Amino acid sequence: MRRYFRLYVSRNGLPQARIGIIASRRVAPRAVDRNRMKRMVREVFRTMAERPAGVDIVVELRRCAPAASGSAARAELSRLLEELAAAPRGD
Repeated sequence: MRRYFRLYVSRNGLPQARIGIIASRRVAPRAVDRNRMKRMVREVFRTMAERPAGVDIVVELRRCAPAASGSAARAELSRLLEELAAAPRGD
């Protein structure tokens, strides 16, 4: 289930993956919440054991997770990125 994030992926022709983050004011009106979610996305991406190579990943925030239940959003994003890394790519 994708409750907090939506991923967009495209090939970039580089040996590493790059990440972009979309966090609109409509989804999270307070800047502190947008920044907290962006920090969390960057941290999850940085700590991934196996990153997909040669892709640009754009993570769009669909809903802002409350500060107390950020672990659910972190688990969802980790699962989505791991599925992306494990998915076979047609090169």
